[in-house]
Amino acid sequence: MEGGSIFPGDDAPTYLVVFNLIMFRPFPGKIITGKLVLSDADGLRLSIGFFDDIYIPTHHMPNPNRHDPENSNKNKGTWFWDYGEEIDSSFNINYTDKIKFQVQSVSYPPIPVEQPKESKPFAPMIVSDKWHFRRKQDLLWRILHR
Repeated sequence: MEGGSIFPGDDAPTYLVVFNLIMFRPFPGKIITGKLVLSDADGLRLSIGFFDDIYIPTHHMPNPNRHDPENSNKNKGTWFWDYGEEIDSSFNINYTDKIKFQVQSVSYPPIPVEQPKESKPFAPMIVSDKWHFRRKQDLLWRILHR
């Protein structure tokens, strides 16, 4: 950053700033690995470290699945994927799991003029995705060795 200049008729200093900008915009079809941040009745919210507005809605999760709500908050809880006929063939999705997902869409919601105080912070970009695994054997291996 170089010293500021004040131009005639302008009350503010003007600075020359040089910087690098990195923009994250995943393309539909891209496969990314994220970590679980929130599990609620609407689906899963994932993070990739520098970006936290990644959502897997319930209709994009492996079937059959089920949501077990917490006692204190019926909206939050744990998701389970029932992948077999056996009694103990249920995979719970917990906060230590890394989840591979495929980007379905990227949306840029309009900036709200006013928000209620209790609403969650505005997300300028939302990535909706689908749980991804190539083969059932890969996922079963991961379940058995975690």
